[in-house]
Amino acid sequence: MVKEYVHKHPIASVNVLGLELGVGSTVPDTVELQEVPDVKYRYAVVNDHTVLIDPGTRRVVQVIQ
Repeated sequence: MVKEYVHKHPIASVNVLGLELGVGSTVPDTVELQEVPDVKYRYAVVNDHTVLIDPGTRRVVQVIQ
């Protein structure tokens, strides 16, 4: 469901210099997180990669292919 939603609702990528993007990475406050209906996580596109993020910790929980 999440993968389908983010593909149907594309957003612009945010470039974050020096960020090693992967599960467990923390995204800075400058990255705006988008809601996914009925899911506690949020998503963003960072350095051209769509990621699912825990809004409480701002940590990446999944990189969506």
